[in-house]
Amino acid sequence: MKMNEKLDILLNRKRIRRVDFAESVGITYRAFAYYMSDTRRPRKSVLERIAKELDVTPEFLADDNIDMELTLEEHFIKRITDRGNDPTAAMKFLAQSRGLLAGNSLSEEDKSNLMRCLTEIYEDSLKNGKK
Repeated sequence: MKMNEKLDILLNRKRIRRVDFAESVGITYRAFAYYMSDTRRPRKSVLERIAKELDVTPEFLADDNIDMELTLEEHFIKRITDRGNDPTAAMKFLAQSRGLLAGNSLSEEDKSNLMRCLTEIYEDSLKNGKK
């Protein structure tokens, strides 16, 4: 896995905006954008600051032969993207669902009902897809 892919995943996990991250490690956003587009690689000192900020080793980031363990959600988004689809709607849905379920605004019964509704929607989509 390339360094830019690892950076993207790690930033998403920490919910850090790219511009804020660049500032936090003392580089320009433009320089960071080059790293994210895989156009350039950071100098050793910059790579060390980036790694420290993300709680990983510089070797982990720099070695394209080292893959990251992806979460189920990250695998899902990657599959959508790999198929050439825009994952924005799915990402928004997942973020809203996470907030709804983790926000303690729903009772356990409401959470169970929500999951049953989603299962029903899913099963209906399978039936409609076979017609």
